[in-house]
Amino acid sequence: MSNLDQKIENAANKIEVVANEAWKKRSFRIVSKSISAAAEMGLMIGAAHLSEKGYKSAATCLFGLGAVGLACDLLFNRK
Repeated sequence: MSNLDQKIENAANKIEVVANEAWKKRSFRIVSKSISAAAEMGLMIGAAHLSEKGYKSAATCLFGLGAVGLACDLLFNRK
């Protein structure tokens, strides 16, 4: 393994440890899930604006991505 590879691996391990510790805190989970839900709702609102301007295919794609993401958050992120 090269020196750069080792540095990248060490940094990734540190990030993983910090993320795992943060995820154990309820407040962090609430904030991160709220930000995710807000971003997905923003995609769906943005889709409505694009649809009004005539960009139907882009609006459909954005709305679909936002809806699928929101559904996945609600169904699979229960903890």
